[in-house]
Amino acid sequence: MTPTRPTTALLDVRSEAGFAAQHAPDAANIPVEELARSSHELPPASCPLRVTDSDVARATAASEILARRGHQVELAPLASLDLSATGPATVRLWSPNSFLIEAFEHIPTGLGGRALDVACGSGRDAVWLAMQEMHVDAIDHLPDALDRANALARRNRVSIETIRKDIEAGPELPTGYDLVCVFRYLHRPLWRALKTAINPGGYIIYETFHARTRESGGRPSSPDHLLQTGELAAAFADFDVLISRDEVERDGRYFSSLLARRKGA
Repeated sequence: MTPTRPTTALLDVRSEAGFAAQHAPDAANIPVEELARSSHELPPASCPLRVTDSDVARATAASEILARRGHQVELAPLASLDLSATGPATVRLWSPNSFLIEAFEHIPTGLGGRALDVACGSGRDAVWLAMQEMHVDAIDHLPDALDRANALARRNRVSIETIRKDIEAGPELPTGYDLVCVFRYLHRPLWRALKTAINPGGYIIYETFHARTRESGGRPSSPDHLLQTGELAAAFADFDVLISRDEVERDGRYFSSLLARRKGA
């Protein structure tokens, strides 16, 4: 599995070929040409970054992009670094949803099998599941999101299958999955399809916004996109509920979280 984000984040913005020829062992790699559309590959804005490139102008351009995202940025001259590593990057700065990591620890080791990420966005959760040796399908209706998900998978040397589909136009899903996950997305008519997509004995990992988010002035604000206390657990009451939480605060917004197992073999 690819190592997680280092304590001190070093970002090398050279081309992938230049990076592979020689780089610092603790460096991640996102070419400056791809940086503006690769925010999903970056750590939270609270994480300071050191940026390096053999070309000072490129490093400066990258620093300006990162500063606009709120990062504290320091230039690190390439010549000052230990360039003893070769090959593709093995360090990633991004992380999947924290509840996905927690829930996965409650699932039997070596689950393997097939996973479905619904409303996958830029693909961090789908790619992370692929890194756990699952065969992953990722659904979203935005082609740009799916392009970024595929790019993230390629950079992390795994593969996912992306499916472009407007699931609100027709709430049907493919079936035969050992794990289905949904994050930061709510379309109640989809709940029946989510259940039937999961094999008997398979799992659902679901986390999205709780109504308290609206009360605190956060977004989203539409009741269509906000769960009431107990609503998610009630929707999957015919499953074995392993984790159920409401009003979980994270960065000023509130969430409901669920891990449940479909009854059966």
